[in-house]
Formats: sequence, C-alpha cells, structure tokens
Amino acid sequence: MKLTQRSPYESGREYAFRTIRDNIVLTELPPGALVSEKELADQMGLSRTPVREALIDLSKVGIVEVLPQRGSRIAYLNYDLVDEARFMRLAMETAVCKKLCQMTEPELLDPLLEYISRQADAIRLGNNDLFLALDDAFHKALFELAGMVHAHQLLSGFVIHFDRVRTLSLSPVNNTKMLSDHRELVNALLARDPLGAEQAVEKHLSRYKVDEVSIRLRHESFFRPPADF
Repeated sequence: MKLTQRSPYESGREYAFRTIRDNIVLTELPPGALVSEKELADQMGLSRTPVREALIDLSKVGIVEVLPQRGSRIAYLNYDLVDEARFMRLAMETAVCKKLCQMTEPELLDPLLEYISRQADAIRLGNNDLFLALDDAFHKALFELAGMVHAHQLLSGFVIHFDRVRTLSLSPVNNTKMLSDHRELVNALLARDPLGAEQAVEKHLSRYKVDEVSIRLRHESFFRPPADF
C-alpha cells in the first residue's frame, strides 16, 4: 500500500479508513483482492482493532466485503453503484455551483484557478497521482467555497465507487479533457451562468461512461467472475 503521514488529529480508525480507502481508489488494493487485518495493521503501524473498524465502515458503502471465516475482500467494480454515485455527485455539485453563481466577488474563485494551473503542470509532468489529487482538491474546493463542507463529507463516503472508475480512466488525453471541463466550469461560475455551470458539471461527470467498454476489456479481473464464491 501507499502510506501517507498520519495527522495528529486522526484516530487510528480514521487513519486506517483514509489509508485503505485511498489505496482502493488508486487500485493499490485492487478489486477482488483478499486483505488481512493483521497485514494491513502491520503496514500502517496500528493494532488490528482500528483496521477492523475501518473495514466494517468501508463495507457499509459496499466497497469492502467481509467474508465470514475468510477475512475481507475488496469489492469488485459494480457499474450500478458507479451510476448511483455519479447521480448523487451530479445532484449535489450542480446545486453547489448554482450557489456559487450567486457570489459577488470573483476573486473568491481564485483557488479554483490555482488548481487548474497546477493540474496543467501535472499533465505536463505525466504525473497521474498528482493530477488525481488536484482533481479531488478542485471539487472539494467547490463545496468549501459554497460553505457546504459537511455536504462534501457526507458525499465522499459513497462516491468512492465513482472514484475507482475515474482512476482507471486517467490518461494524457482524458486528463486534458477533464482539465478543459474545469476551465469551462470556472468560466461559467465567473459569468454567473448557472445553466452553463450545470452543463459543464454534467459533461464532466459523464466522461466515465465513454471509457466503460475499454475499462472492462483492460481490467477484466476487476469485475466479479460469473462463478464467484
């Protein structure tokens, strides 16, 4: 797994949840993989209890399967859940962007322009991990600027299903298209154009569908086998 530093404000359970979740999104823990509480705990320098609690929390959003007597397994990709996560994200981000269109100070959107600039740098460097982290930061900033931090926290649990597919779609071409979507969205916000913002968000969150066939072909093992136990 890829490990990041534990925040002094994070409990063991919170750190385990964040670390396991991030590694699932990055496919360091790929769909279908069996995981051991002990091995995960050893890697993170934790006891087994917070890891067990984190796995249970992740199972509640359908991203981990707890197998009696066999440990836990990272859930296979399920496009029904991806579609549902996209529906939730589209509804909330559209509402957030409509609220941002009512803001009177354009300079309040400067953080979004900074993320766009840094994403362009990530594309030039060919750094997909950085591009993905900045993409997360950009969308989180939309909620923060609209004063909807708790709404983002509620959304972030379930949209992991969408995030996993987004990770598999990363490529220089797709990254450039997503960056263009961000620019289009910010331009609509600056113009206080709620319809334009809604259209930009919908286009941006619909790109995953274009890649579904290629993802299924390139990552066949990430989908549940017909005779799976």
